[in-house]
Amino acid sequence: MTTSKPTIFFRNDDVRDILDNSLIGFTETFIKFGFPVCHAVEPGNLSEKVAEWLIEIKVNQPDLIEVIQHGFNHNKDNPTIKMEFGGSRDFRSQIKDIIEGKIILDNYFGKSWTQVFTFPYGTYNQATLQALDYLGYRAISSKIQFSVTSRIKNQVGQILGKDIILGKKINYHPKFRKGYSFKEISVSANLIRRYTGYDTAEHFTLNEIIGQIKEASRYTNLIGVLFHHRFHQNQLPMIEELLTWVQSQGYPVKTFKSILEENQ
Repeated sequence: MTTSKPTIFFRNDDVRDILDNSLIGFTETFIKFGFPVCHAVEPGNLSEKVAEWLIEIKVNQPDLIEVIQHGFNHNKDNPTIKMEFGGSRDFRSQIKDIIEGKIILDNYFGKSWTQVFTFPYGTYNQATLQALDYLGYRAISSKIQFSVTSRIKNQVGQILGKDIILGKKINYHPKFRKGYSFKEISVSANLIRRYTGYDTAEHFTLNEIIGQIKEASRYTNLIGVLFHHRFHQNQLPMIEELLTWVQSQGYPVKTFKSILEENQ
């Protein structure tokens, strides 16, 4: 159980080729509250228009806009297969995609993006982790659950220093993964209950999302809230209510970069 006020971070996945109000309005909502938001960018799908917008808004709001890497191209060529990394893919094929994506982000953002990697569909294997470690990434960001079975699985896996046990991934949030030089900083709250289309979804209620945050705070001092902006175009009022609640509770809200620098 935790005792101090947890830190919150906001991660927004699937930033790619379309610049519309689902991205702009979403981002401006966080800026209005003075809260940083981390955009997880798909390098292989990133359009020049979105990249230029991110660069401009990051220059204007350097402490509130963060960019990290979300896979390579979200398996765009095989969209029915819900996996980009992991599975049977080996080290060589995965590091090639990771490097290609890293080069794209370096070319657009230079040193202003944070070397954190998050996995499309949440899939990876040991070779993925080894590739990220070899390339010097500072953290990975996945998803963590706090059910009794999940807590036992993660505790046993951490003691044994395992990445995967019986096909189940071991989460080390918010610590360094054993045998690697990067940390795991994962999300534990989510707005989406169920996806219903390319940009439509059934959402949790505000009270349910707040409940997720409160439940996570029983077990961790670092809580990530996951967004997918293109699904939230009709949810900005609810997001404002959520940010108002976070503000009223006095939760510190930070970027991956500041979290990593504080806990070196």
